[in-house]
Amino acid sequence: MISRLLIALVCIGFVASSAMAGSVKPMNNGYHIVVSTYKDTQEKEAAALAKKLTAKGLKADYGLEEGKHFIYVFVDSFEFGHFDEAVKAMTDLRKNPDFKTAWVIKIKDGREIKEGDPVESEPVAQPTKPAGIVTEFIENPPMKPIPQPQNLGNSPAFFSVMRDRDGKIVDGEIKVYDAEKSKLIATAKTNLYYNLPDPKTKSGKLTLVATAFGYSDAKIDLTYYDTQKDTSRNVVLFGTYFQLIFPMEKMKKGQAVSLSKIAFFNDAAIMTPTSKDQLQALLEVLKDNPTTRIRINGHTNGNGRGKIIYVGPSKNYFALSADRIEKTGSAKDLSLARAQAIKDWLVSQGIADDRIEALGWGGTKPVFDKNSPNARMNGRVEFEVIAE
Repeated sequence: MISRLLIALVCIGFVASSAMAGSVKPMNNGYHIVVSTYKDTQEKEAAALAKKLTAKGLKADYGLEEGKHFIYVFVDSFEFGHFDEAVKAMTDLRKNPDFKTAWVIKIKDGREIKEGDPVESEPVAQPTKPAGIVTEFIENPPMKPIPQPQNLGNSPAFFSVMRDRDGKIVDGEIKVYDAEKSKLIATAKTNLYYNLPDPKTKSGKLTLVATAFGYSDAKIDLTYYDTQKDTSRNVVLFGTYFQLIFPMEKMKKGQAVSLSKIAFFNDAAIMTPTSKDQLQALLEVLKDNPTTRIRINGHTNGNGRGKIIYVGPSKNYFALSADRIEKTGSAKDLSLARAQAIKDWLVSQGIADDRIEALGWGGTKPVFDKNSPNARMNGRVEFEVIAE
């Protein structure tokens, strides 16, 4: 009697589960541009997203992948043989920050094609491997069976770094730390796919910190071996990879950043040509945040007096031109002149004069002792947010 009851309960549970999954229509054959993944019990959420995307003018729908029992929300579909069209449409879609991680899958008879199918050999254009990266850069994850459970050991991660207020993509850097030992184990660029290194610790805990010029740092804590349990608003499982989302907030009042890539000629308030990139980055920060006011703080290594070379009437901020002006002054004068040169250049690029202050501190605020091997780094400029 008990055996019959158990069999009946198992059958009822099987039928209920099948009915739940079976209520979602299977995906049609062909290529699909997928933008989100849900469990087969989350049809309501999938339908809501598809409806929202349709309202925005996209050709959105959703359907069940019967092999893995995932519900995929997709925005375009293509018949067999139209793979190139699907990839082109996906590439265009990725230009929209909301769909930076869209990918193409191939469905046949309700199931995603496994590894080895001809679609695998079709190339998808990807960025070249950036120089100086510690972690391994990989191409767009191939369409293959998804391991269970998923973690950072068997699935790549996509570092999605964006401005918090509007989703604009932000270029920056990700530092990966072994959380147990507080040790930096990898560095990577943002908005690319990576295989993260195994920390080889008992807990597998990692801390990832996103940094970008003009923004406060953003952090994510997760585990290498049990990542699937860490899914949250900022850790999203997208089929074959994890999307790690770092919302970047603009710097707050009182925060300061060293302009370490801005350099000056000796004894001069004239910048070297290599300074242009960071100056341009600072200009973009001010343009993107029109209410922000900053202070440029100039510092020198020491407090002596000597020759100071100023920008001449030609306003050549990046060369020792023939019309340069030479005077004698103090270390404080030099530090102020350097801060003022940065301000003058920003103003020449359209930033309002009253949004920038320039101050010179001479050698009164050293970072290193004057006898330290790093003493020359006391000569620096910083920008500080004084109003948001």
